[in-house]
Amino acid sequence: MADIDEPAASAATELQTKPLRLWLVRHGITQWNIDQRFCGHSDVPLAAQGRKQARWVAQRLRQEHISTIYTSDLVRGRETAALIALPSAQKVQIRVSAHWREMAFGEWEGLTYAQIVEGFPQHLDFFTDPWHCAAPGGESLADLVQRVRAAFVEIIQADRLGDGDVVLVSHGGPLRVLLCSLLGMSLERQWQLRLDHGSLSAVDLLPPTDQAEPMATLVLLNAQGPAQRKRSVQVKAKE
Repeated sequence: MADIDEPAASAATELQTKPLRLWLVRHGITQWNIDQRFCGHSDVPLAAQGRKQARWVAQRLRQEHISTIYTSDLVRGRETAALIALPSAQKVQIRVSAHWREMAFGEWEGLTYAQIVEGFPQHLDFFTDPWHCAAPGGESLADLVQRVRAAFVEIIQADRLGDGDVVLVSHGGPLRVLLCSLLGMSLERQWQLRLDHGSLSAVDLLPPTDQAEPMATLVLLNAQGPAQRKRSVQVKAKE
């Protein structure tokens, strides 16, 4: 039997057990977000404030060793990802995927909640039973969960043994669904996870011994730039 190279074996074991840091970024704010319109799959660009939020995330991650940025293919996601990658000290690969899009809201996209209630009084079951119901021409929560889980498996398979952290730029819906899945939370509790536009969160992922699903530890939630935190406090005080 050949001798085992102990240093190499030790390094391989350490690599297999080292957590993968997954940074979660909700894209910067858009004008539709400011107007409280349902965006869904509509391709709405970042507002000036959204670009500022993305640049704050970029500075916050500048000293981290980022290997890959995954992003929604919608322009607000791609713009955020590009701004994050810009100041990085090393070359960062950006991988674009439609799987990380926001939930599709079909005929409701571009409308406010008040307009939906007025124009679609017979189609409001989504707000009480999103798992089984969808907006006209849109997705249900079950649809969203299915594609988010498939997309997450792709990240784990590609980057479990990768060199460096991974950034995921997506939308409120997919990010809350992903966090609920990783942390073992019921999807009914997703609204207890506050993820503001331009916010930064993070989880550490450690593969279990049976390789079924990674073990996740939440290490950061909804971090924001100083100006954005101040606005959030001011808004809360007015409510």
